[in-house]
Amino acid sequence: MWEWKICNSHGARPFAEPASWEFVNLLRHHKSFLIAPLCLSVPVSRPVLTLRSPVAQAAVGDLLELHCEALRGSPPILYQFYHEDVTLGNSSAPSGGGASFNLSLTAEHSGNYSCEANNGLGAQCSEAVPVSISGPDGYRRDLMTARVLWGLFGVLGFTGVALLLYALFHKISGCIYHLDSPYFAMTFPLLI
Repeated sequence: MWEWKICNSHGARPFAEPASWEFVNLLRHHKSFLIAPLCLSVPVSRPVLTLRSPVAQAAVGDLLELHCEALRGSPPILYQFYHEDVTLGNSSAPSGGGASFNLSLTAEHSGNYSCEANNGLGAQCSEAVPVSISGPDGYRRDLMTARVLWGLFGVLGFTGVALLLYALFHKISGCIYHLDSPYFAMTFPLLI
């Protein structure tokens, strides 16, 4: 399935498989075969789709990197990225290798992702990779609720302690307590 070509200033000329005599005779009779490079175009192999996320469980608002790479294939390779068979975008690898596509996640992005590699000699599709995205009612919302509650309890606790100290040092049932009073010295011996 490889396509062999002789490249010269007039372009690439395809010929038969290298094991055939046509290939050998073509090289013997080609006057400039020493200066003409031999081009070998290899179709792309089935690509591998890898998902990269900064956190273990992807959630709404996270950035998800889709990385697609065909291990074999002549460059340039065009990669297309899909979510449930709908094209998300494409990226090119002019020197071969893989390409990436970044996606900011929403709740609708749960589902199957795949990619396609094509270098003009035929396209190959990756296997589908499932992605589950936790919505705003998941872990992050619980964490936010806990932080808000701890903040409210902190303010409530501070207010309670302030009221208690105010009551101890000011008028309670018609009595006034001063720092130099004997009652204060008996009640709070460690503070004097």
